[in-house]
Amino acid sequence: MKLFLVRHPKPDVLQGLCYGDMDVPLAEGWEEGAESLRNALSASIKASLKEASHVCYHSPLSRAAKLADFISDGNSIAVDALKELDFGDWEGHCWKDIPRQEIDLWANDIVNAAPYNGESLQIVANRVWSWWLSVKDNPVDTCVLVAHSGVIKVLVSLLCQWPLAQAHRIDVGFTSITEFSVQGDYVTLKRLGAGDWVTT
Repeated sequence: MKLFLVRHPKPDVLQGLCYGDMDVPLAEGWEEGAESLRNALSASIKASLKEASHVCYHSPLSRAAKLADFISDGNSIAVDALKELDFGDWEGHCWKDIPRQEIDLWANDIVNAAPYNGESLQIVANRVWSWWLSVKDNPVDTCVLVAHSGVIKVLVSLLCQWPLAQAHRIDVGFTSITEFSVQGDYVTLKRLGAGDWVTT
């Protein structure tokens, strides 16, 4: 199975805003990049097998749902487990306005700490991995997942068996593709957070 992890387009938010499972709108003109993405995915799916079966899943947050609907012609499945990390009390605040001691507390144990009264990274990892285990053996040739930076970083770390505490080092750009080849428990990373499908 080919597995494509796609991050949503850039949202229309204040620079430096903390937003996790908060629903925010997409920036104007997002469809242009989405069109190039759809064409690239379509070509890749067709190249895998002439009669390839595929499925698309997405986070129910609108910034992911809109892209998923666009690239799948409305045939994507919403999955609550794919929502971004819930930053609790920090949601909707600018990072510069969050007390430094709270951020330091989180940074000291980024996997388990949640001083913002939301989800820890481990909680996100547990729900994302539980969902993945429930679908990974489905008989499809291609699986497209449209989600968020945190979800993609967590899933990449788990699939590659990289330390979850280092997941923040993975660079996942807006409307980027991370590609895997999955055969049973054997996983190969083909492309990480790249937007090299974009035509200029």
